[in-house]
Order: sequence, then structure tokens, then C-alpha cells
Amino acid sequence: MLTSLIDHLLVVANLDSSDAPLPCEQTNISNVCKQEMNKLEQWAKPGITYHLELPESEIFISTNEQYLSLVIENLLNNANKFTEAGTITLKMRLDKAQGKLRIEVADTGCGIPPEKREEVFQRFTKLDEFAQGNGLGLYLSRLIIKRLSGNIFIDPDYTGGTQMVICLPV
Repeated sequence: MLTSLIDHLLVVANLDSSDAPLPCEQTNISNVCKQEMNKLEQWAKPGITYHLELPESEIFISTNEQYLSLVIENLLNNANKFTEAGTITLKMRLDKAQGKLRIEVADTGCGIPPEKREEVFQRFTKLDEFAQGNGLGLYLSRLIIKRLSGNIFIDPDYTGGTQMVICLPV
């Protein structure tokens, strides 16, 4: 846990020191999603079903694979941490009309109260002080997605737990 905290602090310090876009290259986002879901399933909890919903054809966009993988990993780990039973779903779809790639991580966990949906993206914020973690994951995720010219938010219309949404330009 201490190693994770130090790693996150180093990434935050690096990203906070600049507003420049991150270096990007063509990346197979379908593979990134598969790899992150495979990692999560190594920590599978009984009573939870894990779903991966991807388009039939692979999707490539210009992005920073390392940082995007870190964001998806953070979102999946949070979903796993706060879900005791039900499902965790990682879904990706391409909206060609809007020129956006949408990645969603949905769970059937305890959810986040509407009044806390922006607060959770602040540095060192934890809604449950007894939960494992350091309160940097969502702050770091928003920093990264912003530097990738996208946005990340909690879907206000989702009522089954929490659904985190990433929108990236294509």
C-alpha cells in the first residue's frame, strides 16, 4: 500500500507540474480494456460477476496507453473495492457522430451520493475513511483524462451503484 501511495504521488507530482498534452500514439483500446479486466479478475470476489462489453471490431485511437491503463485500473479497483455482490461491467463504445470514445465502469456497489460526486475527484478524498486506499485514485484519473483532452465523470442517471464514464476524442 505504501508503494502504491508513493507511485501515485510521483505520478500526481509529474502531471501537476505541466498542462501539456501527454505523448500519444495509436493504441488498441480493446486490448487495454481486456488486459485491465483480466488483471481485475485475478482479484475476483465471490458473489460478483465481471462483464466486459466491447464492440466486435477492435478500436484504435491516439492516446497514452500507460496512463489510460492506469485510469481504467483505478476505476475497476474502486468498483471491486465497493461492491460486495452483483456485477462489475467494463464497457466501451465508439460514437462516430460525436467523435468520442466512451468507456464506462459500472458496479452494483454502495454508490456515491449526488452531493459527493465532484468531491470524490479531489486530492486525498475518501468517503469511507475505513476503506483501503489513499484518496488519490480519482484525482489522478481526472488529471490524466484531462491531459488526454477528455473528461471523466460519474453518470448521474445510473442508479444501480456507481457508473464512471470516460469520454476521449477520436
